[in-house]
Amino acid sequence: MALHYCSLHQRLFSRRCSRWVSFSQATIDEIRGYYALLCSAKKDASFLYVIERSCDQCAATLRTIARSKARHAWLWE
Repeated sequence: MALHYCSLHQRLFSRRCSRWVSFSQATIDEIRGYYALLCSAKKDASFLYVIERSCDQCAATLRTIARSKARHAWLWE
């Protein structure tokens, strides 16, 4: 199972809620601890991995920048 995580905003995508949710650094460290425990038990943990993704906050920031640049380019035409 892949976990989608944005390290910039410390947000994890919740499949159950179908949205990005904030996680504290302590929670992320706890998840990493569980993963380390699973790996030390010599169980195959290859089904667990984290994929770095841009979250909804990243997308909102990029949209704002794109609008600003488009508006600026339009003014100079």
